[in-house]
Formats: sequence, C-alpha cells, structure tokens
Amino acid sequence: MSDDSMNDSRRRFLKASGAGAVALTLAGCSDGGNSGDGQSTGNDSSSETENDTPAQNTTDPNEVTRGGTFTVGMDQQPKGINPLSTSSAYSWSILDFVYCWGTTIDPVNFNVNPSAYTEWTVENAEGDDASPDVYFNVRDGLTFSDGEDLTVEDVIFTYNYMMEKKPGRYVSAMEPVETVEEADNDWDVHMKLAQPIGTYDSTQLQVPLLPKHVWENVDDYQAYQPQENGGPIGAGPGEITTYSPDTAIEVTFRDEAPLQNLQWLKDHENLLAGGPFIDSVRFKIYGSQSALTQAFLNGEIDTLYSSIETSKVEQVQNTEGMSIVKGYDTGYAHYSFNLRRTPLDDTTFRQVLGFAYDDIYWTQQLQRGYVQEGDFVMPPGYSAVRPDAGGDGELLTGAATQAFTFRGVDASSSEVNVEGIRQFLTDGQVVTGESGSFVGMDYPGSLTDVSAGQSEAKHDYTFGPVESSVLQDADVDQEIRVNGETITSMNDGPLQMLIYPAKDSPKAAQMVERYVNNLRSVGIPIERKVMTFNTMLNAVYANEEFDIFPMSWSSLSPFGASSLYSLFHSDNADDHSEDNTDTLLNNPMGYGLFEDASADDLISQCRTEMDTETRNNLAKQAVEQIYLDFPTMINSYSQVQWPVNSGKWTGFVGNIPGPGDSYLGTNINQVHLKDSGN
Repeated sequence: MSDDSMNDSRRRFLKASGAGAVALTLAGCSDGGNSGDGQSTGNDSSSETENDTPAQNTTDPNEVTRGGTFTVGMDQQPKGINPLSTSSAYSWSILDFVYCWGTTIDPVNFNVNPSAYTEWTVENAEGDDASPDVYFNVRDGLTFSDGEDLTVEDVIFTYNYMMEKKPGRYVSAMEPVETVEEADNDWDVHMKLAQPIGTYDSTQLQVPLLPKHVWENVDDYQAYQPQENGGPIGAGPGEITTYSPDTAIEVTFRDEAPLQNLQWLKDHENLLAGGPFIDSVRFKIYGSQSALTQAFLNGEIDTLYSSIETSKVEQVQNTEGMSIVKGYDTGYAHYSFNLRRTPLDDTTFRQVLGFAYDDIYWTQQLQRGYVQEGDFVMPPGYSAVRPDAGGDGELLTGAATQAFTFRGVDASSSEVNVEGIRQFLTDGQVVTGESGSFVGMDYPGSLTDVSAGQSEAKHDYTFGPVESSVLQDADVDQEIRVNGETITSMNDGPLQMLIYPAKDSPKAAQMVERYVNNLRSVGIPIERKVMTFNTMLNAVYANEEFDIFPMSWSSLSPFGASSLYSLFHSDNADDHSEDNTDTLLNNPMGYGLFEDASADDLISQCRTEMDTETRNNLAKQAVEQIYLDFPTMINSYSQVQWPVNSGKWTGFVGNIPGPGDSYLGTNINQVHLKDSGN
C-alpha cells in the first residue's frame, strides 16, 4: 500500500534511512500483492545468487573522484517534507539526507551502530516488573544545516516534543517512553521506559533529531510547512536547495559529513567511509512508471526509485553503460483473509486456499522468475528471524516451508488436485506442525516446535449438488457445504476476491483468474470484485469489509519484533466490540483476536526480550505460528533489480535489502564518479 495513502497512526516500522541511519517509519504497502506487474527485483528464481553478499570494498576514499549531481527518477511526487507529518516513502528518500538519528543499522549484517549517539546502555531491564533505564551520550561536533550546534538539549526536546504531540509516525516508538531528561550521572541523557523493549536501540534511539530553536515555536506540527520557514533544518549531511515537488527536488551536500566518517564505517569490509562523494542528488518527478522507465533508458536520469519493469531488465543488462544492482526484498506480497467471517475463521479452510494457489504459474510464467515463491512473513534477506535459517536447512527450499504450496494432480501438473483438497476438507484435517502427509505431499513438521492454534477443523465440510450461480457457470460437479449450508446462502453471496483493475495490474489479474478458477473447481463459490487501490484501502483497513484482499508490505524490520507486532498482534486489529474504530489498523485480518488463531504471546515476549539470540528465536516461533495459522498467504518475494548508470558512476552496493528504495541512501552515500573525465 502506498505510504501516501495510509493513516499516520499506522506507520510504526523501521525503514532504512538514506543518511546511514534507520528511521522509525512504517513499512509501505503497495498495490497488488506483488501485483506490481512490472515491478521486478531479480533476474533468476533461485533463493541465492552466485554472490549473495556485497563485494568487499577495496577502494581508497582518498582516491575517489568527488563531485557531480546524481539524478534519481520517481514516478510519484513526495507528499510534503515535514518529518512529523509525512509518511511518504518518496518524501523520506529525500528527508533521510536532511536529518540524523541516534543509531544506525548496518545494511549488510544489521548490527546497530553509533551515529548521533556515541554509546548507550540499559539497566533494570530484568524481572517481571522491569522498568528499564536507558542511558546514552550525544556526539559532539554535529551541527544543523543552519549552523547551530546539535546539543543534548535538542535531543531531549525532540523526545519530549514527540511525546507531547504524538505524531502518528512515532506513536509506537514513544508509547513505552515515560521520561527523557538530562542524566544525573556520567551519561548525557536518561530515558525511562515503562517496560523492556528488546529493540530499544533500533526503535527508541532512532527518531530524527529536531532543532529545538525551530520546533519549539511550532504548535501545530501537522500544519507546519518547513519549506516556507527556511527549512527543513536537520543535522544530516544535506539540505534541500531546490523544492519543486511537481518536477524536481535537489539536496546539496555540506562540506562535512561526520556521521559518514565513523570508525565502524572505516572498518567495514563492504562500505566506504567518507561520503557523500557527490555534490548533490536531484530527484526528478515523472507522471507514470512507463515515463520514468523511458527516462532511464534514454539516459535522462542515473537511476530510478526502486526497481525496473521486468520486461526491461534484459535491455538494461545488454546496454553499454547500464547495469543492474541486485538486492533483496524488504517485505512480501500477500493475499490476506478476514478471520471474522465463516468459513475463513477456520484454519482448515484457510490452508486449503494455499493449496489452490499456483505458485509456479505466478513466479515462473507470469513473473518470469523475477520473484521468489513466498512462505513466511519475513523475507529471505532477514534470515536471523526466519525459521528456516541456520542448521542444515536452506532458505525457501525446505519441505517445512512448502506446507501450503500448490497441490497439483501430480508434481508437474498445473491442474489442481480437486479430490485431494476435498478430502482434506471433509476429513477435517489441519497442518498443525506435526509431521504427516497432506494432499499428496509429505510435511516434516515444525521447524521451531510450534503448533497451529487448531488441531482439527472448526466446521463440518461436505460436498453436494451445485446451487450457486458462479459455480453453475463454471461447470463444476459439486459445491461445498459448511455445516450443511452453502457459502452463498450463509453469507448472502459467494466469497469475494478483491482485485485491482486489469489495466493497472494485468499480470495480477491473470493470476487471480487462475486462482479463482482453481477454487471454483474444488467447489468453493468465489468471485472477483474489482476495486481501485484507494477504494480497497478504505474497504480493507477502515471498514474490514472484505473476504480476501491482495497487497504488499515493504521495509519490514530486520529484527522482526516491531513488524510482527504491528501486522499480526491483536492490539492492532479492530475487534468491533464497540462498533468500528476510525483508526486504520495494520491487522485488518483480525489475527490474534481469536484464541485459535493468535501469536500474541510469542510476539509480546519477542518485543520485550533484551537478549538478541533469545529474541530472534521467539521471532522465528512467532513467524512459524503465523505460517501455520495461515491468516495470510505470502505469494512471493521480489528479487530486486535496481538499474543504474554504470557508465558514469560506480560504488553501488548490491546484495542488500532494497538497494534502490529502503537503502537508497546507503548507495547515494557510496556512489562516485568513475573518473575525472566524467
């Protein structure tokens, strides 16, 4: 879902910041559940490339040719440059260079490293009633773009301003913070937390630091327009020198960027300290994805935001002076189900929806191998919190990740195994996490020793004569009954699969047609309902009026906890106990609201666990619990292919998550001219 379209209160995820930090922003969701017909991120279907880590950087920063303007194209204009009110991913690709954060996440190994804060510690974080004390020191020598020094007073002001104003973008980060004040010991700042937060160093310590002398005069943060008041002003390496959001925005880099010269960067094997090496970065706005792609192919821009259309990948690879930078998805594409509705409230029925989805048709035929088959709610690049990471298993390929893969009549068939799926339903089976054979495929059992919330079907399934018109038209021999009733009579109509207009997402439309036909052949009455993206947002996230919907999440947290909480905890689902809340919550499925479909306990433990290894193991368990309960079907992960002008520029970092969007800033801090002749 586009960041622009979502309520700020929903933006609570980690998004990689361009200035080498990680800002607390929400994952974006996008139309189409990787429906992005045309948006690709990869060039093969394997789970690993020949070189699946960034190349070692042997460049001497003192020998780099500095200067030049690097131009990035975007197909949408940013939605403002107020850091407290905009959640547009396009806006933050620009603002990332203006602001700085306390800590930063290494895009290669996800270590949390110093940035504006030099060091930090936590005390009193153990025990049932723990109330942690976080202490940290603020780096000397940082200045705002207007020349004023960044001080401890600015840092304390930032937290207290956000705690008072509660900007939706930072509500989640500020919620557990009780006080932030000057420390009365050898540390600079003392932050008191109401409860342990295992990822405090990458959440509470990662908010953009505001200049007190500017923001103390801003009462209505939502109405504030920085560009009309000499701003935005931050302590990052750049300042916005041109702001024409309909056409172009330019960020000019200051002479000194101390946060790009820290020791951890100097010691890094894959990254180059000393950037930015360019004079400025210009963002040019185009009216459509096709216009943006053509601009790159014509040499008008040096790269484009995110990825190139799949149909253009080979053209880029075969054109002199153009290259593809590979990377990993930071999220996933999904079809998700409304657990408030029968029979979608039953794990047995939801799992069957996975059996009918033809993964090979989507990944290989429609997407030509530019996406990977989906399984868990954490992408392959975030291996620390995936159940199949470590041990003897391989990411994406193990049998335990194939529990709900497509069931054909045989291993090579695209014809769905109707009889096998029907028997799974009538037998009341559930893939619980125990080993067994299900619809012709062996399942070795849970990787983390978790179990599904149900051990048997919730409803009684039978098949009889066809009554529903959608099945009569489909020439199906039998129709499903749920506790003796047809779905159509029970719900006043067939199940509805929401879909975007075919002209917007033709490949997604083809996939849904195949999927709907497969479900109908089983005897499940289902129809497609076409909606525009914004209409679907309202239906799904505002009103929870849906059966099945497609979308994509990106910029998830590599640590798992915050993303799992926001997307799958019952705190972020509307239980409709007192009508329907106006707040747009990230868990429209209602997962966690019901005892037989919930990972709440594991997610809550994961959020508060301070030990990294223990927290990662809890995240893995929560991820696999969600997989078995199946409130959402992960249909694919993108394999990122970011196109760049390699004839003029070098220094690009590949094989990291989102090199052209989430970690676009990392690359802009690394890129430099190939030689002085350019």
